[in-house]
Amino acid sequence: MGSETEKHKQANKEEEEEIVCLESFFINDDYQLTKFTFGSHVLELYCLQSASTDFDLTGQLVWPGAMLMNGYLSGNAEILQGCSILELGSGVGITGVLCSKFCRKVIFTDHNDEVLKILKKNIELHGHSCGPNPSAELEAAKLEWGNSDHLGEILQKHNDGFDLILGADIYILMFANNFFSST
Repeated sequence: MGSETEKHKQANKEEEEEIVCLESFFINDDYQLTKFTFGSHVLELYCLQSASTDFDLTGQLVWPGAMLMNGYLSGNAEILQGCSILELGSGVGITGVLCSKFCRKVIFTDHNDEVLKILKKNIELHGHSCGPNPSAELEAAKLEWGNSDHLGEILQKHNDGFDLILGADIYILMFANNFFSST
């Protein structure tokens, strides 16, 4: 009996190793320091110029919606003055980094561990930046859609709440329980 259990454990371990190998095949971490300009604000961030959508690594890119939102925010920076912001689906963090120039606190979120690595690198890059508010609190947090534990951790740590919740080029797929049922 014990021998059968050991064989099952070994088969599971081999299957997990195979999945990890496939996943690492799709991960590209050849990030380039890229310059972005929004009004008078110039930001440099590490990002990819293209990425695989496999394993949901889309957060390694800067998407058009973030560029549009940043254009709007840079032209209306007064709405950000002194605010605390929760950014959903931050990716490499371009919107949160721009907001950090004006806000007192920015909490960047993403669900993908690989994307969180580059996000944290960009936060470190801008953690001591100059601007109207060089001492903004910047933090990255894991947040998967619908994960009440992740959300609870963020809200517990930041129990004063947030003035603004921002998100650009984010997508959530939700199914009702009866979505596929026959009528």
